[in-house]
Amino acid sequence: MADRAEASGDDRISALPLDVRLRLLSMLPVEDAVRSSELSREWRGLWKKMPSLRLVGLERFETAEGFNKFVNHLIVLRGHLPLDKFKIDVRESEAAERYPYANLWIQYALICKVRVLSVICEAVVDDCIQLTVPLVSERLTTLNFTDIDFEKCSALVDSKLSLDFSGCPLLKSLSMDKCTIYVDKISSKSLKRLLITFSSLSHSRTWISAPSLVSLELSDCCGQAPVLESMPFLQSAFIRLNEDQGSCDVMYPPVQKCGHRSCECCYGYHLSGYQSVLLNGLSNATHLELIADPEVYIYRRDLACCPVFVNLKTLLLNEWCVDNGLHRLVRILQHSPILEKLTLLFYNTKGVPSAMKDNGNHDPVEQTFACPHLKVVNIKCQVRDERVSKTLKLLSTCGVPCEHIRLKLNQSLSYPTSSEMPHRQPVTTKLGLDPLRETLQTSSTADD
Repeated sequence: MADRAEASGDDRISALPLDVRLRLLSMLPVEDAVRSSELSREWRGLWKKMPSLRLVGLERFETAEGFNKFVNHLIVLRGHLPLDKFKIDVRESEAAERYPYANLWIQYALICKVRVLSVICEAVVDDCIQLTVPLVSERLTTLNFTDIDFEKCSALVDSKLSLDFSGCPLLKSLSMDKCTIYVDKISSKSLKRLLITFSSLSHSRTWISAPSLVSLELSDCCGQAPVLESMPFLQSAFIRLNEDQGSCDVMYPPVQKCGHRSCECCYGYHLSGYQSVLLNGLSNATHLELIADPEVYIYRRDLACCPVFVNLKTLLLNEWCVDNGLHRLVRILQHSPILEKLTLLFYNTKGVPSAMKDNGNHDPVEQTFACPHLKVVNIKCQVRDERVSKTLKLLSTCGVPCEHIRLKLNQSLSYPTSSEMPHRQPVTTKLGLDPLRETLQTSSTADD
């Protein structure tokens, strides 16, 4: 068949439908796509109509100057034909200096009414690309950023330095990884998926207003944990806080107050203008994963005005919920009336004897309550220590049958810290939980 086609001189690729050829061109490096004009008259200039452009710095160019010259010439020749996807990928040091036209390219994509815009820098600290282009587009649905500084892209809204996406009415997904986000507020009425990982947040709490949000991941950031406004449609959230996002530098464990009246850890939110940082905003979620270093006070303080998690069916917690007694775990369970699955991760064994000392104000085992819908409890730990024993006793007292509880031991496993967790793309299972942590189930099982 191939010999016959070659003998007859048939150009079967050129005979393909136009949309198929355009998709094929979009899969090629942009330099090769441009060279397709040399194939035949039918291919001349066809690359200009490609729905996607992927600009990868120094992948096929010897110098950044050569790459810059090529891209600038490319967009002049291409004109303002519509774009579906546009990606800039410059994973190297000195990216801001080497690629001074990056903002011009982003602006070009917005003019071409791009639907999905991705900018990946992967630069060293203080050398990321500073976004200066106003993000305004009536067609944009997805934004993916890595190593981008948003400070110069923000604007004053009601005297607040805001990253305001009201100019993108169709925006559905926003991902910010290793970015600098020194703003007072992030707002979008249309956003459904928000991912902020390994990023630098403001030292005065950033407020996040995203009333249409369905999925949220906030993990491994530095700076103050943001305040979450109401998210009535939220389905799943994964929150992981490290000690940079809320701990008392004076005293831990907090056996007494530090004396600084403005300390939220010791004195609460009375001077801050809010009653909750995270939990009120998460109260409508169906699936929650709340992880924190034991020193972080955010969850503990939020529980003082604990909302009712009216839709919560799946919950994952780590050691913070049993640090200094079981009353935090009790409070969450009491406020989760339809909870079906509970997973507890007890991998940090440091300070376990002192961690279980009750402060005298709570006796959670006597505060009996029912969990009628709780069908699965997974407790994953290195050893069966006092935390595990007291938790099992609590669950038994509250009517959870022992056959619903699975205790999984793995002495070689330590709880993954933010610095040890591998960088990962967001992946969601049917239950909205991160499969990365589901790999921890490869451990031995011991019955109570």
